[in-house]
Amino acid sequence: MKMKNKTSDLFIQIISVTIGVFLGYIISNWSANSKESEKLKSLVENIKAEIHDNQTKVSHVIDYHRMVKDSTSYYLNKEDLVNFKPTFFKGVNTITFSNSAYQTGIQTGLFNKMKLKNVQAINDIYTKQRAYKDFANLLMSGLITMDFDENKEAFRKIAIFLSISMTDVIIKEEQLLESYSKAVALIDK
Repeated sequence: MKMKNKTSDLFIQIISVTIGVFLGYIISNWSANSKESEKLKSLVENIKAEIHDNQTKVSHVIDYHRMVKDSTSYYLNKEDLVNFKPTFFKGVNTITFSNSAYQTGIQTGLFNKMKLKNVQAINDIYTKQRAYKDFANLLMSGLITMDFDENKEAFRKIAIFLSISMTDVIIKEEQLLESYSKAVALIDK
């Protein structure tokens, strides 16, 4: 009888330890998932804030680019460009975008926890922003190499360059504004 009591006591202790380990594992796993969920929620909020910040930058500059395009087009339609003084032109005013939240999502691997369509919409934004930056660099390079002599042909080249370049900048900015709206709508679902 003593042996049977020892065996049943040992069995009860093994079951108790097993249940304790199992409960500890469940609680630990739940805690890790909870922390991961909080990190993902924080990343999503940071991404939305970053998108909003970049969207605001585009919204503030697009009207200026439209004005430069329209003004250069107006002067190009005039016969006499001798009096062409681009006082309306205050630089190309292209944008430097924020991308720290996006980079954090990549580096931490938290994007892997998001819905695929949300990740694709976010990637679309940052791909377009990189293309915009590359185009802005080309625009600056082209402008720097322009001939700024005060003659009719130099003025015409500058006006054509600005008209074409600003058209492309505006197209890129309109595409970005559309991508921002689409991504935020998907994320908010």
